Amino acid sequence: MPTVSVILPAYNVEKYIAKSISSVLAQTFTDFELLVIIDGSPDNSKSVAESFSDKRISIFEKENGGLSDARNYGLKRAKGKYVYFMDSDDWIEQDLLEQTVDVLEKEDRDFVVFGYTQDDEDENGRVVSQSKMLPQTELLTKGRDSSLSKDLLGIFGYAWNKVYKREFLINNNFYFEKGISLVEDILFNSLLYKQANEIRIINNSYYHYINRQIPTLIKKFHKDSFELKLWKLSRLSEFFDEWNFTNTKNLLAYVQVQSIRYCVHNLFSFKNDLSFLQKRRFIKKMIVHPKTREFITFFQPKNNSGRLYKFLIKYRCYNLISIFAAIIK
Repeated sequence: MPTVSVILPAYNVEKYIAKSISSVLAQTFTDFELLVIIDGSPDNSKSVAESFSDKRISIFEKENGGLSDARNYGLKRAKGKYVYFMDSDDWIEQDLLEQTVDVLEKEDRDFVVFGYTQDDEDENGRVVSQSKMLPQTELLTKGRDSSLSKDLLGIFGYAWNKVYKREFLINNNFYFEKGISLVEDILFNSLLYKQANEIRIINNSYYHYINRQIPTLIKKFHKDSFELKLWKLSRLSEFFDEWNFTNTKNLLAYVQVQSIRYCVHNLFSFKNDLSFLQKRRFIKKMIVHPKTREFITFFQPKNNSGRLYKFLIKYRCYNLISIFAAIIK
C-alpha cells in the first residue's frame, strides 16, 4: 500500500496537466500513487496523462460529474494512508509530500494545512507576478480565544493546500458535495473543522495556484452563485462559533461583501441570457438580503474601491451598482 494517494481530477486541461503530473512525479517522497480521474473530458487530457510511463500512475475515466464528484470517485479508489487532492492545472513543489507526511506521522494528525503561492500569468502564459499566502500561526486549538486574518481565512477554504488521513475521511463519511461549484472546498473542510480539536498549519508554500488570463466568454456563469455564497457564509459562521474566534463579525462582513462583488462580476462579465432588468433584480436581492444588512456595518474597507462598495451596499444603491457593473465589465 502506498503512503499517499494523490487524486488529480482532469477536465479540459490538456495544456496544463503534463506540468501537474510532472510535479507529482518529481516529489522527493516517492511512496505514493497518482490517481488521474478523467472526468468526461472532451479534449486530449487522457492522452497526455497516458504519455507518462510510471507505474505509480493509475488513470480512470468516468462520465462528467464535476470536480466534487471526481474527487469522491478518486477517494473511494485510493489506497494510501493519506490523500491529497490536487487541481490538474496547477503544480506543486517537490517537497510537498515529504514535509507534510513528516508532520502527519510524527504528530499523528488527521490533516495538515500549508500555504501556497499565486502565480499571475499574462495572456502568453508567462508569470508576471507572484504572491505567497503564508499563515503566521502553527496551531489553532478549539475553544481558545484566537483571532483570524483574512489571509488565514482563505487558506482554510481550499482542498489543495491540505493533506488528509484517508481513514479520518472515510470513517466520518466526509465527501465533497456533488453538483456544487464555487464553494465545494469550504463546505468539505468545514466538516473536518467541526470534528477536529486542533488545526496544524505548516508555515511554508508548497502549492502553485495559477491565475490565468482566460477570455471571459468561456468562463462559467453561475446562476445560483449568491445562494452558494450564503451557504459558505453559514458554514463559516458555524465554524467561527465552535472555535470561539474573536473577530468574527468583521470577517463575515468581509466574506459577504466579497461574495456580492464576485456575484456582480459573474453576472455582467460571464456569458448569460439575463436582461439588464433581471440582473438589476438579482443585485437588489443581494443588497437587501438580511445577511447583507446584518454585516455591512462591520465591513472594514482597506481602499477606495472597498469604501465605495460599502457605501453603495449600505445605502441600497443597487441601480448604481448595476450601471457601474455594466459599464466597467
